[in-house]
Amino acid sequence: MRENEKKRGLGLFDFVKTKGKLWLLVGGVIVGVFLLLVGSGIGEQESTSTDTNEGATYEDAADLAAYEKALEAELEALCESVAGVGNADVMVTLGSGCRVVYVTDENGEVETTGTGSAQKPVYRTLQPPTVVGVGVVCKNGDNAHIQKTLTDLISTTLGITSNRVCITGK
Repeated sequence: MRENEKKRGLGLFDFVKTKGKLWLLVGGVIVGVFLLLVGSGIGEQESTSTDTNEGATYEDAADLAAYEKALEAELEALCESVAGVGNADVMVTLGSGCRVVYVTDENGEVETTGTGSAQKPVYRTLQPPTVVGVGVVCKNGDNAHIQKTLTDLISTTLGITSNRVCITGK
């Protein structure tokens, strides 16, 4: 059997041993591993971990919460200014975050500034989040006249349908 193997030829490691070129094989393996690591994007992983949307999401959530609180405070003041209403607590539910409207050309494509990787879209305006519902708990909120008045006031002010507004008493 050994004679048969010798006739077929030497294995790769036997060839390297006999020719004394082991350092060439090891160097080739090291270069190959290096190229695989660089090609798989080790550098990209580091840049994307610092460039993720987690920070943006946190900032968006904080901005969204601040917008919601400001809207609730304005609606509380508006409700308390109505005759017969006192000590109002308002809760606003928002549907989604802010919506960015971009400038488009005549073909409907978004216009950009800059060139290459520095290209950024041009935005026209920032639309506030949509209001999904409003709940109000206030003194005299059980009165049908007060409920109707506040429902009309809130639905008109926010541009939402009256079935998205709930008024109740304390």
